[in-house]
Amino acid sequence: MLSKEIGSPLGWDTDLPFAGLAGNDFLAALTFRVPASGLPGGIKNVIWQATFSSGTSGLTVNWQWGAAVYSNFSADYNSLGVKPVDDNKASQFQNSDHAGTPENFKPFVIGGARGGGGSNFTGSYSGTGSCALTRQLTTSLTVSQDD
Repeated sequence: MLSKEIGSPLGWDTDLPFAGLAGNDFLAALTFRVPASGLPGGIKNVIWQATFSSGTSGLTVNWQWGAAVYSNFSADYNSLGVKPVDDNKASQFQNSDHAGTPENFKPFVIGGARGGGGSNFTGSYSGTGSCALTRQLTTSLTVSQDD
């Protein structure tokens, strides 16, 4: 059973099954209001940090991130209607949108960040980051990715 719970105003708690889903799964997101003056082009060294844990050791976790721009958006994460998985049958959003698509705000996507607008609701993905939960006694590891 797939469930997505809103954890706090600062982010999401996403619980997903280990197998049986097609494509990518949504992990987390952040809304960021761009100042009226904009941001400088070519921003580098974005750091994304997360803690992965499992009751099973020896797992490998792979991730990517994207960024899209919206002309109208909400800081209320509950109102976004975020699609939790790519799989077009495993959530209430039975479409081909990418995991992480804010379904309730799709009409407001515009070009910018890592996306060109149109139907690119999450922006283009970064390179793939990866970590292995290899320690037998500790099955939690905090990782960072610079991109």
